[in-house]
Amino acid sequence: MSPIAQAEKALCAATGRRFAVLTGNGTAGLALALRALGTASWPVVLPDAVCINVPLALHLAGAVPRWGEIDARHLGLDADAAGPLLPGAGAVVAVHGHGNTTDLSGLQRQADAAGCALVEDACLAFGGQAGDRPVGAWGVVSVLSFGAGKPLSLDHGGALLTDDATLARDIRALDAALPACTAAAQQRIDALGRHHTRLYNAHFDGQGGPALAAQVPAFRALAQAEATACLHRFDPAQAPGLLAALPTLPAQVAARRDRLATLHTLLQPLLGDGLQWLAPTPGSVPWRANLLVGPADDQADRHALMRALHAAGLHASSWHPAASDFLADVPAGHPVARRIGRQILNLWVDADCTPAYRAAVQRTVADHRHALA
Repeated sequence: MSPIAQAEKALCAATGRRFAVLTGNGTAGLALALRALGTASWPVVLPDAVCINVPLALHLAGAVPRWGEIDARHLGLDADAAGPLLPGAGAVVAVHGHGNTTDLSGLQRQADAAGCALVEDACLAFGGQAGDRPVGAWGVVSVLSFGAGKPLSLDHGGALLTDDATLARDIRALDAALPACTAAAQQRIDALGRHHTRLYNAHFDGQGGPALAAQVPAFRALAQAEATACLHRFDPAQAPGLLAALPTLPAQVAARRDRLATLHTLLQPLLGDGLQWLAPTPGSVPWRANLLVGPADDQADRHALMRALHAAGLHASSWHPAASDFLADVPAGHPVARRIGRQILNLWVDADCTPAYRAAVQRTVADHRHALA
């Protein structure tokens, strides 16, 4: 058995799925899944507060995004709000926002009622548990990523998991037609990410205002053109590393949870008005520690704290703003997605979250809070 076949078999064993197909990355995997489901020209429902790679995967599949509101409790699709969007849709993409297990049971009920395929985007929550099943075991197909910062990180690759033999065969055929991974393609993907960050820093105000709207047509055209760089096959040379890493996933997940708990203990005395801790949902795999900073109608406090953290040499980010603000002719304007985009601050809980990092974060946040007092 080849290393790729062994790795796919191990992924099935980890999730209880019947079939696994390794892909070049999570974006390619989601695009291939939607292509195989026949969603071209069909609406596909997705959360508005999400990494732009998710809507770009829809573009690569020829699907039409139908933006849904998110639930502030788990940062994924609000199942009740998504229900009316599902009739006539080709699929709904259930993203585990920031590694929080989303309401898969509610979304599955809504999808079944509408005759709509549920696709589980498990890229940030692999190794977690959603209800009575592992993350990666829900819906007609699940998407994994092994990119940088993911629970199991090779800085390359992803996978699709399904119990449908025909779907697995069709996905494998689509994947086989893709080109091999190249350094040039990865450079294009990285450059797009940096450009998105620059655009965000310069123009995003959390209100879908005119400054950002003026940038949308050019950015959308660039993003859709550069998204094609994501479409490549899994590098077979990475298969032995994936096989070696899989048994370490439970320990890595446990370590993330421990770091998150320690960070929470350090920051808890500072929480209150203007600084809210978003507790992860049961079974989650923390991708980042999530805070909401400042008043709901202003992002100045969040930006100031993030700049202070960066000035101290500390990792922090403010993702995800509403993706429709950057990619849609008319932003969806979902109030929860907008509020999260204005207020969220993410702190690292991977291996970079050392005792020194946690102590420095606590000092920087405390100084910021005292300056506001």
